[in-house]
Amino acid sequence: MKKLFVPVLIIAGFLATPAVAQYCKYFREGKDKATGEPFKESRNVLLKTYFFHLRKDGVSKLSCSMDISINGTSPYSITPKDTLHLKLENEEVVKLVPDKVFTPTKKAGMNGMTSQYLPTYGMTKEQLQKLSVSSIVKVRLSLEKPIDGATKKTEADQIMKIAGCLLVD
Repeated sequence: MKKLFVPVLIIAGFLATPAVAQYCKYFREGKDKATGEPFKESRNVLLKTYFFHLRKDGVSKLSCSMDISINGTSPYSITPKDTLHLKLENEEVVKLVPDKVFTPTKKAGMNGMTSQYLPTYGMTKEQLQKLSVSSIVKVRLSLEKPIDGATKKTEADQIMKIAGCLLVD
């Protein structure tokens, strides 16, 4: 019995180690071609029409961007007046504002025309901290009319985990 105790203890230690360490998997890591600064970027499907990217450039520049596709042709641009609201599970709301105007790219598809937006929002460390402790449950972007949607729990939890990873890096 005593002979089995040490091997069982060693095996239990190996099995417990991955559970303690937080594994951070990014969509893309590399160096910015223009500045040479390293970056880490995630990509999650937040809603049917939103691909949500969290990005950290260099040591401290944090941003998020959205890849938004809307059926039909939209004449509206996303401007600094159009706030992106991310409602969290703990009832807090993270408000993000783009720093410039983003016009839609119109694309023809099998189901007709779509308008695609690629707005980028600068983030503070405090905003990223909020995303790291609570999942996103609702998203709202106002253009000609508000675009609302509820998120998938698995994707929202993944965003929360990646936000925590970016804070540690």
